[in-house]
Amino acid sequence: MDKNPSLRIAFFGRYTEGATGIVRSIFMGLHELGHSVYEINVAARPGLLKNPHRYQGGHGPIYIRWDLVESEVEIFKPDIIIFCAGGLTVEPNILEKLKREYTIVGFTLSDPDVFPTVNQYAHLFDHHTTNSVEALEFYKKKGINNTILMPFAIDSRFFVPRPIDPKLKTNVAIIGHARENRINIAQRLVKEFNTKVYGRNWPFDSLGPVHGEDWFRAAYSTSFLINFPKTGAGYTNVKVGVFEAIATGRLLFTEYFDEMKRFYDYDKEIVGYANEEDLIKKIRYYIDHKDEAEAIAKAGQLRTACEHTWEKRLAKFFRDAKIY
Repeated sequence: MDKNPSLRIAFFGRYTEGATGIVRSIFMGLHELGHSVYEINVAARPGLLKNPHRYQGGHGPIYIRWDLVESEVEIFKPDIIIFCAGGLTVEPNILEKLKREYTIVGFTLSDPDVFPTVNQYAHLFDHHTTNSVEALEFYKKKGINNTILMPFAIDSRFFVPRPIDPKLKTNVAIIGHARENRINIAQRLVKEFNTKVYGRNWPFDSLGPVHGEDWFRAAYSTSFLINFPKTGAGYTNVKVGVFEAIATGRLLFTEYFDEMKRFYDYDKEIVGYANEEDLIKKIRYYIDHKDEAEAIAKAGQLRTACEHTWEKRLAKFFRDAKIY
């Protein structure tokens, strides 16, 4: 099979979650595919942004002030311009001009939550992606036909083993911010097991948010990681944390829901739970059956390496969009 051509890509993104965040991970995936990527981190250049509606959390539009980046993009001579999440785009008249010279792509990574605003401009891109099966149907019902499903994934850094930090070593870890539906379970896990909790706004002592190498130390220093599939807006979704956790070779526990079956097999690659009591029971079981726990975790890690990397996701997107 012929190797896919190398593309020149101007990449606009905001690294809200630091070096291990999803936007940075996509940037790394583009490099792993062999593309030449010109990076514009808008968090480091806040003067580039115009946000007339005060949007945040992935909602948009948040406009790039094109007059401030036009010359550097022209010097780079990209084939493609990617606006990677965060509601990023340019004003419609500028977008139409750019589409005459480049292929323009918008990645949305916070669906379905941000669909109510993103659907107002997603159709203006040459190609648009959503992370959500449910949101894909929302776009279709709106008559938005340029949107392609691109589920979450990870880059190769997540497979590189890190040493266990004795100060963080634990049976169970929750790496995520507090939400109402998570608090009772988290408190129960802290009570029942050797559990560490990371993230913001927990109503009890936690170790705070972790990014970059701190995230890796936390993940690699636990045996089990817990996933909560509800989004902030109450949707059930396969989140990026699922792939990040499984890539480290830790055993992931997540609520049962159908969409997860598209990616992993319950009880073979991940462990599902029906409710709080079921989760407690299963954690106890796998603490006592470490060989079984390790076999499931390793099977999940292998499937992640084979199927769920950004290199593979992005290559499929470029093929589906007929950019290759």
